[in-house]
Amino acid sequence: MALWRISVKSSGTVNGIRLEKGMFVEMPTPVSMSDPLRSNVSENKPKINNLFVSKYGVDLLKAGLISTSHLESEKIS
Repeated sequence: MALWRISVKSSGTVNGIRLEKGMFVEMPTPVSMSDPLRSNVSENKPKINNLFVSKYGVDLLKAGLISTSHLESEKIS
């Protein structure tokens, strides 16, 4: 099991969704080296979105912002 920090790279508004640089969520993955933004992306997008909706009330799927262009991931444990 690994824990990943997924954070917003830069501030901006896309499709009415306002993001601030530094907003982040933490996401556990069952495989220690599986970066949630680069592996099983179709499975991980809804999970990542739910974490951002729960914490910040922003729907990243609606704005099409769940990608390595807008988010970065870092393994924290």
